[in-house]
Amino acid sequence: MTDRPDITRADAPSSGGVPPDWFATAFGELYPVVYAHRTAESAEPEAEFACALTGLGARDCALDLCCGAGRHMGHLLRHAERVAGVDYSAELLGRARTALGAAATLVRADMRCLPFRSQFDVVFNFFTSFGYFSDEEDNRRAAREMARVLKPGGRLFMDYMNADHDVPRLVASSEREAGARRIVERRWYDAALHRVNKTIEVLRDGRLEARMAESVRAYGHDELRAMLGDAGLDVAETFGACDGRPFGAGVPRLILLAVKRRDA
Repeated sequence: MTDRPDITRADAPSSGGVPPDWFATAFGELYPVVYAHRTAESAEPEAEFACALTGLGARDCALDLCCGAGRHMGHLLRHAERVAGVDYSAELLGRARTALGAAATLVRADMRCLPFRSQFDVVFNFFTSFGYFSDEEDNRRAAREMARVLKPGGRLFMDYMNADHDVPRLVASSEREAGARRIVERRWYDAALHRVNKTIEVLRDGRLEARMAESVRAYGHDELRAMLGDAGLDVAETFGACDGRPFGAGVPRLILLAVKRRDA
């Protein structure tokens, strides 16, 4: 992202070749190459803020939902012995197993149908790992699953994009080097569907090695709060970054702390 708006929405395609099930293939072996800057070191202050905000303790049972390669989970394990990680990507779960070893409980599952009972004190959902599905009912189902696997009174930490900040600053296209590879990214906002879309081409020696796509629903604060509320989760606090700054249009993130209602 930059501070300069650089997209003409009227010229942006509404689909652009992003398939509804883009997430089934986007998180493969080249995902860590494209997002090499998302490291365990960069995740530490985010995880520490999340642990402090939720009050994660040694006796708590926690879930890192959409844990990827485990870059946040390794830090969560310093605070609680019982931390499970769930992701849909077998590739990234394999990397998490290598990084975290026997201390980690890792499960491959779809966030719309989690293989757990109501057993977690805290659910963590980092870095806009929500709003993936083109069918809004699927996103609502994922929210209900986050609520269902929490104990009554359990806490949800959600770190999401701030659409009011990101959409006006969306950069239409960019290119960068990643070792021997070149990454070409194209982004646009679909105003009709309220989705931020991206296509990614990975080239090596001038030849196309892989093409990926991403699409995330750009929920506003009130929309996301209402969806969580419908799922039985009451938002208790809202922040604009993992440094605790207040939420507003000029901050990069929408961070929510929600609590599961006792009667939900």
